[in-house]
Amino acid sequence: MNLKEIVRELIKDGDEERAIVCKVTAVNGMRCECEPVNGNAPILDVRLVADEADKVFVVVPKVNSLVVVEFFNNSAGYVSMVSEVSEVLCKTGDSWYSMTDEGFLIKRGNDSLKDILSLIIQAVNKIVVLNGTNPDYAKLVQANNKLNNLMR
Repeated sequence: MNLKEIVRELIKDGDEERAIVCKVTAVNGMRCECEPVNGNAPILDVRLVADEADKVFVVVPKVNSLVVVEFFNNSAGYVSMVSEVSEVLCKTGDSWYSMTDEGFLIKRGNDSLKDILSLIIQAVNKIVVLNGTNPDYAKLVQANNKLNNLMR
């Protein structure tokens, strides 16, 4: 028995399937389109979150990955499990946290943590000490490179 068959057996309720294993064909904002692996018709407008309000926590599936789509009723479904993630997003009001393959984004309004740390590094880079020791410019460049690698 492969993974798809095991998941199908777990989600059956008697003879009625309340959830379907699907392949994600597109992600559009907080919704996606899915193609059932059992050959049924595509399922459009599948929710990734319960409510698209200001406060949200969502795990966004990768296109072409497998998900489990469960149903509220005969026409509305939501993603309950994902096999691969393209983004983890947490948003409340104007505060954001996002994690993708490209790195992390921590933001409030128009201010991001990366921008703030970059400004600090730029400011320290300009410091010249007449008596004493100058900042370690090589380490500042290294810190800036690591910041760009970690944050987006």
